[in-house]
Amino acid sequence: MPINIALANGRTVDVETKQGANYFISTTNPESFEFFSSNLEHVQEVCTRVQSRATKRPTEQEILELTAVYATANALAANSDPDTFAKIPQSEIECYVDHAMEQIVNKTNDPHWRTTGILVDDHDQTMIHGLIEFFMHPIPCKLAFQKDFFAVLAKFVAAPPALYADDAEATVMIVTNAVISVVSNKEILSSTEKAFKKLCECGMLAQYIRLSASGSFNGDTGAGVLKFYDELILCSSLIKKNFGKSKPCGDVAIEILSNPSIAGHLHVVQKLKTIMAFTNLLEQQAEAPPSIKEGFKMCRYCNKMEQSLEFQQSLRKCSRCKSTFYCSRECQAVDWKSHKPNCRPVTSSHMKTNVFTENTVLNFVRANYVGIMKEIVKVSSETGKSKSDLLIELDFATPTGTGGLAPALKTPPEYKIAESKGYFEDERPNQPDWFYKNEDIRVYQNDITAVTAALKDTYERSTDDHVLGLVRSPTGDTGCYRLQLQSPTKNHMFSGEAVSAARKAIQEGDFEPLACIIGEDTAAMRKLRRGFGGPPSESELDRVRVAMNAMYGADFPLSGDA
Repeated sequence: MPINIALANGRTVDVETKQGANYFISTTNPESFEFFSSNLEHVQEVCTRVQSRATKRPTEQEILELTAVYATANALAANSDPDTFAKIPQSEIECYVDHAMEQIVNKTNDPHWRTTGILVDDHDQTMIHGLIEFFMHPIPCKLAFQKDFFAVLAKFVAAPPALYADDAEATVMIVTNAVISVVSNKEILSSTEKAFKKLCECGMLAQYIRLSASGSFNGDTGAGVLKFYDELILCSSLIKKNFGKSKPCGDVAIEILSNPSIAGHLHVVQKLKTIMAFTNLLEQQAEAPPSIKEGFKMCRYCNKMEQSLEFQQSLRKCSRCKSTFYCSRECQAVDWKSHKPNCRPVTSSHMKTNVFTENTVLNFVRANYVGIMKEIVKVSSETGKSKSDLLIELDFATPTGTGGLAPALKTPPEYKIAESKGYFEDERPNQPDWFYKNEDIRVYQNDITAVTAALKDTYERSTDDHVLGLVRSPTGDTGCYRLQLQSPTKNHMFSGEAVSAARKAIQEGDFEPLACIIGEDTAAMRKLRRGFGGPPSESELDRVRVAMNAMYGADFPLSGDA
């Protein structure tokens, strides 16, 4: 429907067209552009008049007047080119944002809205739905984050028990467009993570999750929502802090995933599953004892490693990549020539925002040790290769768009055990699919050169106590690790001896060598017995016998009785 506006030069333009919207803005001197402020003065008079009535209901004429102003403002945002819209003075945009916030607060307190969650009047729908287009532009987004607009919006959508589908979708798209604008324009906020942090602090992120999961978005709307979640998944530090136990975002996500009747958008549910799986992995790491949480680091050059706190704290960290350690200045100096080609600079801000580290990988490996060890034994037996010649390939990156879960975050997790040299020698037959999928060949060549060199270097420096790891993080970065786990008895759980003991337990049912490494009466060993299909130990059976004797007056003899 055309929206015709008569200009001072006598021309009439339809701002529902690109040509008309651009002409309307461009032919007005920026210093004298007062469309929003001048029209909102009248709008404010009408709104004040309505609020003074006992019914707080506008007349039909008042609805038409309000709707006309909002529709014109929306048409300018929707149809003008971004560069043209940017010519509107910021003070005018600010005037409109302030007005929108005031009206949303009034609507939040409206008894009808709080009861039904339905916007009845055309002018309310036009004003709120029109903000979708406004937040595709940088200046409105920047003002919204500065003025806590999203805190007002969060209270608005939280007031009723449920929202009408169209209004829920409008709210989702307002927030989606704001975040996507931040992604493409860092002048709004310095990082996407800051945008998510602000949304989280005001409660809007939790409301967004609730509304987006229950909707059924298609086309550009659906693509925008999935883009929103793809950006959120990259913010590992924010996820760790806000999606855990008894956190608003985490509670909403858990409720959605545990109640299929709530979730209407299957792809959003997939994204939430990824976020919660990653959260669980990070929570397990946070709850682990310090000695386990941090893992044991070693000197990259001489492989010196001691478990003592004094030694671990004395290790020197490479100031450039912040992931390599040395026991002395001399070791670091001698190793620099070898380390330099694979040393990738990492900023302090990246270290703070990206909590996916080698410790996260170790935590995953520890949690899935039974399955990983079974696969190592299987592949070793089939190929004749020793454990030292094998690596574990892990992919924590979630496919973008409508893709499913990250392979390593599925239940059960997916990973690959393969010959290490197949990743960096000859034609690299074991090269993972995610290295190259019809992307820029130059990017592929740069990545493959850096990764294969780092992987070969890590392989050559691994000892019998390690298993080599090739890992893609949630952000898509690739890392090479020498993974090492220690049992409760301080023995190495990936040593050649441990693999041989595991093979004996799996293939022959003899758990004694493995128990000597892991510790007979430990939770880890009990888990291995169950995972490898073995019988419970006598100490486990004794605990059952003692309980049965105490509870039922039985007289089962214990294994130590003569």
